Amino acid sequence: MPGLPILTIPHPMAGQPPERVAEVADQALNEIIHILTSDARNLEGEYKAKTVTSKKRLRHKALFGDDFVSAGESHKIKAPASLEAVNRLFYSRGWTDGFPIVPPTEERVERMIAYSGRDPKSLIGSIAPRRGEATIEKIAVNAVMAGCFPEHLPIVIAATEAMSQKEFNLYGLQTTTHLCTVLVLVNGPLVHELDINYGYNAMGQGRMSNAVIGRAIRLILVNIGGASPGVLDRSTFGGPAKYSFCFAENEEETPWEPLHVERGFEKSVSTVTVIGAEGPHNVNDHGGASAEEILVTVSGVLATPGANNIYMGGEPLIVLGPEHAAIIARDGFSKQDVKQFLFENARVPLALISKGNLERFKKSMPERFSDLDGKASVPMVNGPEDLMVVVAGGSGRHSAVIPTFGTTRAITVPVTDKEGEPIALLKDRKHKT
Repeated sequence: MPGLPILTIPHPMAGQPPERVAEVADQALNEIIHILTSDARNLEGEYKAKTVTSKKRLRHKALFGDDFVSAGESHKIKAPASLEAVNRLFYSRGWTDGFPIVPPTEERVERMIAYSGRDPKSLIGSIAPRRGEATIEKIAVNAVMAGCFPEHLPIVIAATEAMSQKEFNLYGLQTTTHLCTVLVLVNGPLVHELDINYGYNAMGQGRMSNAVIGRAIRLILVNIGGASPGVLDRSTFGGPAKYSFCFAENEEETPWEPLHVERGFEKSVSTVTVIGAEGPHNVNDHGGASAEEILVTVSGVLATPGANNIYMGGEPLIVLGPEHAAIIARDGFSKQDVKQFLFENARVPLALISKGNLERFKKSMPERFSDLDGKASVPMVNGPEDLMVVVAGGSGRHSAVIPTFGTTRAITVPVTDKEGEPIALLKDRKHKT
């Protein structure tokens, strides 16, 4: 809608003095009155002539045509024959993550869809911020581009369904200046069948499934959701995790029930949990000889005044390495005990919170900051239930803390077939390859 009158507010506004806010508001009000009282045809011509100013290259055409909300067939283009030329074309139009892609030819996409057995026009969800309709076909296109094999598609579909749910707040995650991304955490039998890494280097490079599943989600966020960097994706820094962030829980070495069982699923069911997360921060504790000593170190890493969770809530993810988890369990700690200990000990000293932030936090999180008389610190979360705890990684006295965006809730869904039934093992399914 090139002629749609859109009022633009100059960025940044956060932290501006009241006089500047009032000045911008006065200017905005005048333009709002102009938009609401002028001739519609004249307005269309006026705003069609306006251009978005940017120092960076902007996407000039959507991957699926100009209608993001259409649930119809994907847009088809006649592309050059060479791999290099295709990649130059896709990159120049903003359809990639910067890495080379696998050209999504009709044959590759059809083979991917045929494996799933699903209707290509079947709608899985709406992807913010452009409310792009994520059909099976469009998901498959991005999965092909990411390098997925057909057997990866059920995981990608489940993650797309999960991040489309309202509680996940994908709109906020996609448009924020924060450096968060969508973390895909996998549980269940499909972890082994698809060789999704949960051990050494689980959050790093080296395993195809981790890399391509996480990358497919990123391409979906850009090409279906429309969150191009610097346009609708306004992340100040971004981060390496925005390329791909996918790993599995190390269920073999967790001393407690795994995350999906904790969230109400049978252990035999494969699930995907999407989390609006930052990248991981290492917890190095080689000296702790008890559960309390290790968890004190974890608490210190978790409690930071610069994380969104301190004033926007949310569910930080604690990833315990197997060695740390074994010591903690040896000392009789349940997973609930771990959460309770972290809630009580992960506290931010008020001396580390600036006066301006403190006033802001009192408004955004009154239950935590309204009554501070006699207090020297505040808890990092509202309660132990706001902490997620999983076990992953290989040997080594390390764990990780992964802060989250704050105003987002993790969503767990089962990986299902076309009838909506949970998939046990892909090899047991009848499908066309």
